[in-house]
Amino acid sequence: MQKISLKVLALSVLGFGFGLKTNAQEEARLMRYPDINKNLIAFVYAGDIWTVDANGGEARRLTSHPGMELFPKISPDGKWIAFSAEYAGSRQIFVMPSTGGTPKQLTFYNSVGVMPPRGGFDDVPLDWTSDSKNILFRANRTPFGDRNGKYFTISIDGGMEKPLPIVNGGFATLSPDNKKICFTPVDREFRTWKRYKGGRATDLWVYDLDKNTSEQITDFKGTDQLPVWFGDNIYFASDRDLKLNIYQYNTNTKALKQLTKHADFDCMWPSGENGQMVYENGGFLYKLDLNSGKEEKVPVFIHFDNPNTLSYYKNVKDNIQAYEISPTGKRALISARGDIFSVPAENGPTYNLTNTQGVREIYPRWSPDGKYISYYSDASGEYEIYLLENKKGATPKQLTSGSSAWKYDTEWSPDSKYILYFDRTLQLKLVDVQSGKTTIVTHADRSEIQSYSFSPDSKWITYDKEGENGLGAVWVYNIEKAENKQLTDDRFNDGAPVFSVDGKYIYFISDRDFNLDFSSFEFDYLYNKSARIYAVALNADAPKLFKDKNDVEPVKEAEKPASEPSKEKDKKGKTEEKPAVAVPKTVTIDFEGINSRITAFPMRSGDYRNLVAVDGGLLYITEGSLHKYSIDDKKDEEVMDGVAQAVVSAEGKMMIYRSGRDLGIAKVSPGQKSGAGRLNLDDMTMKIDPKKEWAQIYTDGWRIFRDYFYVANMHGVDWKGIKERYSPLVKYVSHRADLDYILGEIISETNTGHSYVDWGDFERVKRVDTGLLGADLVADQASGKYRIAKIYDGENWNELRRSPLTEQGVNVKTGDYLLAINGTPVNLNMNPYELLENSVGKMVEITVNSIPGEAGARTSTIRPISSELELFNLNWVNERRAMVDKLSGGKIGYIYVPNTSTDGNRELFRGMYEFKEKDALIIDDRYNGGGFIPDVMTGLLERKTLSYWQRNGLSPMKTPDVAHNGPKVMLTNGYSSSGGDAFPYYFRKKGLGKLIGTRTWGGLVGMSGNAGLVDGGYIAVPRFGIFDENENWIIEGTGVSPDIEVVDRPEQLAKGIDPCIEKAVEVLLKQLQENPVKKVKAPAPPDRSGWNEQMK
Repeated sequence: MQKISLKVLALSVLGFGFGLKTNAQEEARLMRYPDINKNLIAFVYAGDIWTVDANGGEARRLTSHPGMELFPKISPDGKWIAFSAEYAGSRQIFVMPSTGGTPKQLTFYNSVGVMPPRGGFDDVPLDWTSDSKNILFRANRTPFGDRNGKYFTISIDGGMEKPLPIVNGGFATLSPDNKKICFTPVDREFRTWKRYKGGRATDLWVYDLDKNTSEQITDFKGTDQLPVWFGDNIYFASDRDLKLNIYQYNTNTKALKQLTKHADFDCMWPSGENGQMVYENGGFLYKLDLNSGKEEKVPVFIHFDNPNTLSYYKNVKDNIQAYEISPTGKRALISARGDIFSVPAENGPTYNLTNTQGVREIYPRWSPDGKYISYYSDASGEYEIYLLENKKGATPKQLTSGSSAWKYDTEWSPDSKYILYFDRTLQLKLVDVQSGKTTIVTHADRSEIQSYSFSPDSKWITYDKEGENGLGAVWVYNIEKAENKQLTDDRFNDGAPVFSVDGKYIYFISDRDFNLDFSSFEFDYLYNKSARIYAVALNADAPKLFKDKNDVEPVKEAEKPASEPSKEKDKKGKTEEKPAVAVPKTVTIDFEGINSRITAFPMRSGDYRNLVAVDGGLLYITEGSLHKYSIDDKKDEEVMDGVAQAVVSAEGKMMIYRSGRDLGIAKVSPGQKSGAGRLNLDDMTMKIDPKKEWAQIYTDGWRIFRDYFYVANMHGVDWKGIKERYSPLVKYVSHRADLDYILGEIISETNTGHSYVDWGDFERVKRVDTGLLGADLVADQASGKYRIAKIYDGENWNELRRSPLTEQGVNVKTGDYLLAINGTPVNLNMNPYELLENSVGKMVEITVNSIPGEAGARTSTIRPISSELELFNLNWVNERRAMVDKLSGGKIGYIYVPNTSTDGNRELFRGMYEFKEKDALIIDDRYNGGGFIPDVMTGLLERKTLSYWQRNGLSPMKTPDVAHNGPKVMLTNGYSSSGGDAFPYYFRKKGLGKLIGTRTWGGLVGMSGNAGLVDGGYIAVPRFGIFDENENWIIEGTGVSPDIEVVDRPEQLAKGIDPCIEKAVEVLLKQLQENPVKKVKAPAPPDRSGWNEQMK
């Protein structure tokens, strides 16, 4: 028997071991940013650097820092791996032995920080010099914003990085002799937009570093990027067959050859040395022999205790999605990180009512009778309404079914019989709680309906809805008759309606006050703070809302004995007080003449929101303060300051409010202090299973994109099929950033601009900023010192443009030698920025001299800055302004517009004020990052002088004062994006002048906000797209083509030449010569001593 038992045990152990071996041999996927050299592949997995034999096998982990280590590049001699990491608190270039070991930091210049995934990363190693002594990397240090980069090399022995002459570019590779670089002048490697053919489509160029010449080697309308140079061939990724595949370009014959033919997934991040290339496809690694063209998948096996995928406890108060108050105010309901929590106002434990990993529950609501808690859950695969009875051990009941759209907050009827909600089918829906029957109340026409509520008797619904003219009106719906009626007309913008507590009025907000406000810079005006709160009497015989007061002396009557409250004995002989139950009166509405019964609340016009009817009046929020208006007293009192939102309990006596990051439950009465009744959220802790949560986020992101996309056909792609194609990758996610990558891939399949993913929740490195000087440093080999080659001018009154070395009391000059920082001598063997780590805004002593010695040295105290990008941009703009001034002899003004948001509007208006008297104007839209739709900006450029006004002894005035009558041109390039696309389109449509440069980005579908993801991540969905009066789709995906094409060639830009500027000046001077701008002078004073003969 013992032998048999042992045999059985042995077989069990063998079987168990076999099972472990079978599971363990599953290949890893989602390995990112690979590189290959000789017999070694390096790649990124779970945010760390790993290596594996070039033939595959068990991978070895080399890094383990909490930050993300990225972009490993193996040196040609195979001894080193360069990579990008955050060990120092900012992203920098590091190097370590290829066998592993302690990394060495090479760069110290302050990186731009974490950008959204589409922005890529700062400090990206790209290649090595052939002698394995220097690393080519890309760093975001250009005048064109924090996402544009230029090239540098850094020695592994130390010192400071050296810039290459190319002013801007994407990923790049050095030629075998290091004399040339193949690159893309624009970068879009991280963009979530497949099959793109707009103005930022990337072509390959070769720049000769010795001769300072360049050559464009590909001219495909789509994407050519990520070059690798081996021998006489350049290998790159191109989507010529709709998927990114590997192509070969021969530098001698110019012949082009396709090497791979992957059809399901793109070939991502090709890289390699010494005749080999490796790339990612569908999460797997493939290697390509560049001599034979042989391609094979590399099997990689990874086994480690990945902390990113282990379940963990977390307080989720920073992930609150919605909140609600119980009918009596004793508890709050909070949805956070996908679960519903019940939190006590004062006493008792916090409960997780749902506790469902991999399922998301949102928008909890308590029925007014306290019996049920409603919420949405996606447990069925789509969001449905569930009811949870308010008792221990209750099981959720699914109320609705067959849904297929994101839902907004619910509203219970006062009698707890109905639930009202709006969803992305654009329908307002009413659900019978008893039967589950859903009735469509109305359909939105122009905007979502997000303001809706019941009457006190639960027989009516009021909501706002926009008409054909875009103005909102108050509507009501009779539940019994299933009938909609428009209450207010379409003359004004009315919204946020709520019934009064007695059901006799509807309160609402309306923009009816046209308050004229004037600009500080010119005689220009707008209308703002136009809203007030109004009430409409629902019946003609309703009492006057604000009664006239008349002081009358009362007659004192004899006091009557107080009546005893009714009492009833229970079975044990105790008495119990019976609260009087208020039965709401039936609400009736007389529609005839109802607009004449609208009354304004006696308060000033302003900005109002969050209307809530309460006994005796209403609550509202204005300028961040919660107020209560008492109707009988005509008294407006502050309830609490610093309130973002308030929700009142069903009984009307308590409220839950949000102030900053805090939630609190307080009385609905004036004089509450901010923070009153603050909820203790310390026990809102849940155990998160990352794998389950990531699976939910993947599906949720797919659904949200579907529900909010601006056209129903999803651009003709098989959206369900795309979800199925990428779904297998989700179980291989090893880091939250991998999930963002997958989400980016699925949304990019729609071939749409403004389809973005923002980072979800993962551990971040504590930021440590390196101080910057606002100056360029160069190595002076003869002296062994660094010299200050350039000091950037700033606007020192503006912190964003403060230039430390130009501030009052700082004695530093261009050409000075940098001798010491805080007393530490500086030489060429060190990187001076290392001495400026963690110094931003702090007092730092720098010692300089006009000679490399100590005699006569000067020491100044400065406060370093965190970024020089604003100074770079200011310098770039001033250089072009001076260039235009010189080339035109002062006749032409130059205005740079960095975006169509706040900064761009400021610069355009500021420039128009400054240069309105110039004969002609250049409007530079290059690198315009977008923002608002630029119709107002176009209107400013369109202005012409309408009349002149003579003043005795003074120069004449003009109307409008800010107007330009001369010719204009606009400069564009592939970085003219979004609003920067629309600006040149409007400019040309209005006939304001020629467009000069290259085609714009071509991204004119807009974002206006949508639902977010459970862990704080976000997918930005395009919600509106542009078409013209001829009913044609325009600009999106193609861009705006110039009237005169001028390419800013890299070698010209490197020399400080701006071809677009030169062409613009040439065009405008020719126009001025052919049609000079008339200088209008005042006529001779009129003689009107007799009849005015000018009258005709």
